[in-house]
Amino acid sequence: MELCVSPGADGLVSHDSDSLIAIAYVYLGNCPMKLNDASHNDSRFTKLPLLRHGGIETQGISKILSYLRSQNYGLEYGISDAESVELASLVALIERQLTPAIDWFLWGEDEVFVKFTRPCYTASIGRLESLYLPFRWRAYKMDHTRHKQLTHCFRQISDSVLGQELYAMGKRCLTALSYILDKKKYFLADRPTAVDAYLFGRLWPLLLYEARHGTADWTSLDNAKTYNGHSASHPLVQHLLQCPNLVSHFIRIQNTYFPKAAASFRKDIALSHSKRQQTLGLVTAHPVRDCVVVGVGITVLFLMYARRIGLIRKVSS
Repeated sequence: MELCVSPGADGLVSHDSDSLIAIAYVYLGNCPMKLNDASHNDSRFTKLPLLRHGGIETQGISKILSYLRSQNYGLEYGISDAESVELASLVALIERQLTPAIDWFLWGEDEVFVKFTRPCYTASIGRLESLYLPFRWRAYKMDHTRHKQLTHCFRQISDSVLGQELYAMGKRCLTALSYILDKKKYFLADRPTAVDAYLFGRLWPLLLYEARHGTADWTSLDNAKTYNGHSASHPLVQHLLQCPNLVSHFIRIQNTYFPKAAASFRKDIALSHSKRQQTLGLVTAHPVRDCVVVGVGITVLFLMYARRIGLIRKVSS
């Protein structure tokens, strides 16, 4: 079997959330799979991830996972009927409430799109395509997110109001998932299932952005019960940090199945912290420098005032 995914950069297997869900599901189940990099080259995200097996091509996360189950590579064998219902409910919860919030964060926020999303997705495509494809993807993602909730389809609201509603919905989803996970290692049956893969894939870009451009060192939540560090760069990330068991769940899976990516995340956090310390060093108090600056300023003001009142005159030759 061959799984084609959107490639990553800087040692990361992928930046694409859908591709990461498929990869996580394969890794969690130790499924023999060949991973191949492929690029999004259409105006809609309809191509990847793509599963090839025996001349059959399957696209879309839910269809790929269903096909893997049909080939006896699923994670959910042996779970009870009640757990199967809970599994479907949790996946639907993530896709209907958390995914729209994260998609809007990545594609709807101008600063995030410019600094993070666009560079991630253009790293594997040509320079010419990078001039127009990211904006087509953004338009598609934002339009898709606007109409993913039925309550938003019949209302004329601004993007800022829509974003706030999506973030509020995403926060409620994170709170519910944190309550359900509690102190368990996995969500269902004390073993990984599709729920764990879905949550892992959705949280990846959110935490990667915070690692590269934020202020919070969320890796400290590996074994901690509460987060007491710097505030995060965005309210959605900050709320996630208030659900430490979800972050710990992500860290545990990443350290086990994506060790190179985990090291890259920690490196990004350390680099971001170093840059922040350098910036703070430029604005912190320095007695000698401050005295010189103040002295020069006072001297300049005195000379200007003295010339204005006639104490200093220009002598003509």
